Amino acid sequence: MKVVFKDLKHGEIKLIAENLDDIWHLYNIIDEQDLVRAVTFRTDEQKDDKIRSKKAEKKRMKLGVRVAEVRFHEFSDRLRIHGTIEEGPQDLGSFHTLNVTADKMDAISIVKDAWKEYQLQRIDEAVKQRNQPILTFVCLDEDSATIAVLRQSGLQWIADIDSKRSGKMYESKDVQPDYFGEVFAVVKMNKTEHSTLVVLGPGFTKEHFVRYAREKDPEAVESMIVHGTGNAGMNGVNEAIKTGIVEQITKENRVVFETGLVEKLFEEIKKDGMAAYGEHEVLYALQNGAVERVLITDILVRTTKGESFLQMAKQHNSQFTIINTLHEGGKKLEGIGGVGALLRFRC
Repeated sequence: MKVVFKDLKHGEIKLIAENLDDIWHLYNIIDEQDLVRAVTFRTDEQKDDKIRSKKAEKKRMKLGVRVAEVRFHEFSDRLRIHGTIEEGPQDLGSFHTLNVTADKMDAISIVKDAWKEYQLQRIDEAVKQRNQPILTFVCLDEDSATIAVLRQSGLQWIADIDSKRSGKMYESKDVQPDYFGEVFAVVKMNKTEHSTLVVLGPGFTKEHFVRYAREKDPEAVESMIVHGTGNAGMNGVNEAIKTGIVEQITKENRVVFETGLVEKLFEEIKKDGMAAYGEHEVLYALQNGAVERVLITDILVRTTKGESFLQMAKQHNSQFTIINTLHEGGKKLEGIGGVGALLRFRC
């Protein structure tokens, strides 16, 4: 994400979303009743006729929309901001939807009565991670391969590819290239120039695939890590994330950071250690100054109750992390009430 203008005195920050992760950040930043200014397209006003022509072309214009609803569909490529037109050359008071996509890289301005600390923190993190590579996973065995992409917004499944062969037949050098070729084609379509390819899986199939990829296109797999897992498919990818293989590539990755904190919370809960979970227990721990870090889901934090947790954390010098519910760690936290805490001491 790129910040091109900031005036907190008047509540305005102007941003450019540069990738899908930034679209996810915007979804967590924009609230109802914010004013969002952006360049968009709308049917030109017909001044000489009350009824607009069906053939009227849409005109590019800048509008300010008072937000009524913000939608982000999981792993979609756009953010839809719906509300009433408050600023612009025409149709004031009418409804309009702004579509924000990363590929256009158009600037949008967000104006709030007051920016919340966690929103400013999220923007700072997004700016720091502008150049962070996206990781592409291939987790395969002799039966099938799964391709997935790790983003700050979560783990995105791309495809499952069936080898259509197994056992001794698979070991034939004549049939391996068909399977590997199909997998490699999908990898190249989803791997960016600066991203790292992570090849996972049980057994020796991953080594055979690596040999094939290096012979086929060495430049495309110049940045590659190979790691053994006990499982294939998405289970293998999640296993690798939990065991820390991704941290060898980038310690700053948001999903890895959040997953690690959630796993630590569950470890402490399991051994009845330095942890609290659920609204009542976390609130009690905060009131007693016992909380080192609050973990709260992106769903709960957008509520009045969630905001009160963050305010109390700030008052007691406790850190906080907002956990994305699109990845496995976030779903686990959501399952125990949406909030947990790592403690300084038991209370």
